[in-house]
Amino acid sequence: MVKICTMCHEVNAGGFLCVDCGGRLILTSDPEAQNMPDSVWKTQRIDYGARRGMLMRFSGIFLGAMLGMFGLRESTALPMPWSIFGAVASLGAGVLLWRLFYHAAGRAVRVWVLAKGKVRRGRLARAILLSMIPGRKVRRRNRGAKSA
Repeated sequence: MVKICTMCHEVNAGGFLCVDCGGRLILTSDPEAQNMPDSVWKTQRIDYGARRGMLMRFSGIFLGAMLGMFGLRESTALPMPWSIFGAVASLGAGVLLWRLFYHAAGRAVRVWVLAKGKVRRGRLARAILLSMIPGRKVRRRNRGAKSA
């Protein structure tokens, strides 16, 4: 249970008293918590975002290793020149899957934490996938800059 201190506004992982200041902790769903400053909610989103990113990256490591090892195992049944090609291809696919998850986790967490509630899920997924394409130019808005 995530709880918020009523005195110092720190986010704690459960308990009754804050470990920093000794203040009373309340649940995030309490009506009293809705009056907390926005910085409290941003801190909570950062914590959840970091956990989400760690889980996605672990999944990428696990799935990439499984794909590589399964492909390596299956490639041994092929005739000799094709078994080497299959082994290299399966290991490469495992590394590629891991890299895709690793990069997507970083981008998703960054966008989820910073743009919470500002972007629809469909557009968010599309933006993350398009940002991973190498060589693609990213449009950036130049706000407030004057052209010379």
